[in-house]
Amino acid sequence: GAPGAGAAEDEAPRLRDGSAVLEALAFEPGWLEENFGAARSTVFDQLADRRKHLDRLDIPGTCEEVRVELDQRLRHHTNRKGEVQVEWYTPRYNTVAKHKDKFERHLVEAAKKSQAHDDDSGTLARDMEGAEQTYQEKLQGLRDKLGEAETLPALSAFERQASDAANAFAEACQAILAKLHSLATKSPQELQKSNEAFLATCRRGEEQYSQTEIKLYGGEIEELNQQIEQKAQARAARKAELEGAVDDKKKAPLKGFMEHFEEAVEQLCAKKGYGKKYGMPRRKAQGLCRTLIANSATVKQNVTELLEYLKSMCGQAVDEAVDVSSMQQFPACLKTENRTFRLRDGFQQADEPWVFGAELIGVLYIMVCTVCHLGSHLKAFKEEHVARYRPDSVPAIRVLSEMQALCDADNDSEQAKASEQSLRTGCLEQMLGRLHKADNFDAEISSIVAEAQKDAQDTFKGGVPEFMTKFLEEMKESANQSRQEAARGVRDVTDELREKWLLDLGDALFGELTARAIAELRRAARQTRGQTEAAWAELDAQRAAHEQRLSPGLSNPNAEAQLHGLVEAEAARSGQAVAMAAEDRQRMAACLRELGDSFVRRLVAAFESAVRLVDALPLHAHFGALPGDEQTEHPRMSIKRRMRHLQGGTSVDQWGDGLPVRTWAGLPRYELRGRLQGGSWPTDEVLAEAGEEALQEQTPGVDSFRSPLHKRLFERRGAFYDQYREAFKAEVERRAAELGARAEKEEVGER
Repeated sequence: GAPGAGAAEDEAPRLRDGSAVLEALAFEPGWLEENFGAARSTVFDQLADRRKHLDRLDIPGTCEEVRVELDQRLRHHTNRKGEVQVEWYTPRYNTVAKHKDKFERHLVEAAKKSQAHDDDSGTLARDMEGAEQTYQEKLQGLRDKLGEAETLPALSAFERQASDAANAFAEACQAILAKLHSLATKSPQELQKSNEAFLATCRRGEEQYSQTEIKLYGGEIEELNQQIEQKAQARAARKAELEGAVDDKKKAPLKGFMEHFEEAVEQLCAKKGYGKKYGMPRRKAQGLCRTLIANSATVKQNVTELLEYLKSMCGQAVDEAVDVSSMQQFPACLKTENRTFRLRDGFQQADEPWVFGAELIGVLYIMVCTVCHLGSHLKAFKEEHVARYRPDSVPAIRVLSEMQALCDADNDSEQAKASEQSLRTGCLEQMLGRLHKADNFDAEISSIVAEAQKDAQDTFKGGVPEFMTKFLEEMKESANQSRQEAARGVRDVTDELREKWLLDLGDALFGELTARAIAELRRAARQTRGQTEAAWAELDAQRAAHEQRLSPGLSNPNAEAQLHGLVEAEAARSGQAVAMAAEDRQRMAACLRELGDSFVRRLVAAFESAVRLVDALPLHAHFGALPGDEQTEHPRMSIKRRMRHLQGGTSVDQWGDGLPVRTWAGLPRYELRGRLQGGSWPTDEVLAEAGEEALQEQTPGVDSFRSPLHKRLFERRGAFYDQYREAFKAEVERRAAELGARAEKEEVGER
């Protein structure tokens, strides 16, 4: 066993605190004497027995017998030298020879492996030189191709290839260095381990190596290990030398390539207008052009959102008056960062009541103004119609008042004009954004081109380069295509409005107004009647009291004074009641006449506002020609239109460039007031002064055009006017019956 193990076994046991166990033991003297005495007796008894046995043996006689037996055996071996040669020397000699051959084979194998390691190291060094040569040739080839590149991405591709080649060279060098490191460390160590394994085999004794052989072979192997270590150090030094040069071998060619690359980039940028410096004029022009196109696209998106809101309003059921709380959220196109700009805010600021019809007209007004402004900006209209659709050519609609269709510069107050102007300007600024005060699209593009040319002259120190001129032409062509697409979108919106969504405008606009006016009519009539309800209750109570006092007892001559007093009191009450009935009729007539006139004025104003906005909406035929229009077929002309063309002397195959002119008739101005004429109704001073022909008078007609949309608005206005007229007639008859019954009751009482 190992020395350390024997020392551990002989060491006296100790306690946890380090003190010897034997020092802590305590034995009783009696127990020790008893046990030690027995042990001593046993030992002496054994020694006595062995001595008696040895005394009985004949030692000299035994030695003589052994000597005689040995002499006899030696006599049997007559040729001792030949026996040693055969039985011991020859086998041992063969064994030693085999040991020598095995050792020589081991040395040869170790030498071969060491030489192979040296050869591999040389090969790897040459491989690194070859990789370096290939790397340099790759970079040289890429450098020669730099002048062929026509774009920055192509140059960047060469740069990436050079970087990839550098990385590939670095990876190849690292792989070679890893192999060299293995040849300098792992391979020699494996040879040395093989030598140690050979010596271990010799020492095991299985192959009968003698100590002399082991010592001899051990010395040889030690010398061999020293030689292997020397070669390992030489390989390690070579590896370190190559490793130190790898970084320079990689960076030096790459640095030279990058110098030529940067020079090529500079030349290409100067030639083609690329890069931060030389590409500035092009990037700036491109950015301004894209911003201009994006501004138009933003306005188009705002128009789309507002169109959805307008569609929802036109399609809303209006069987009764619409409250502002039931309205949906205003579209996002009219939202600012800190608040939502809505038409209803304008009503609050102008201290005017909000009504559904006013907001509907306001939304349509904003839509028409925005479409005209965007179309004018895009130069979407034919030259002869440009003036008609200028933003300032849109009629100034009176949004905040139902009684007027248009703003009257002479009669409107300064506050009213300021409120209308603020409302229009605020909405248009939100809808149009940067286009609100921008020039038309072509002028903006021309300005961008002029500024780009000036920047190019400053950048390139001379005239505008050919590539910049070509780019500006392509940019103008691309911008023109974007302008045409945007103009097509504006035209599609106007066509969609005119042919589909605005067909329901009359139902929503006039329907809500009529429902609200009927509700106002009934409410106002009830309120007018309710003004004297308390007084009538008091007069009725007096009459009941008088009737109760009128008893047979008053026929007594002594009650004559009481009878006369009762008659006088009833006469006074009756006179007061008759006068109050006349006042009620007068008040009711004034209320109903005012409501009838108000409805007619509001309906006429709403119709005129709608017609003016429809007239201001650009027609399809007034837009300029766009690519693809030549493939569009016009709808076939109706027979009625063909007949009108024949009667007008124009060709039946000619569609024309606009709508036929037409004056849309007004409404009966005093038809509703006429319901309060005759009978017990008080005289109408307005109709009395105008005469009978006033009942046939119409409100002013609206000079406009003829189209299905105009006709639809005209028909719906007439239909809702008839609806209100019937409700007005019923209310007049009901109130006339109530007032007549009251007056008749008083007249009967007088009789």
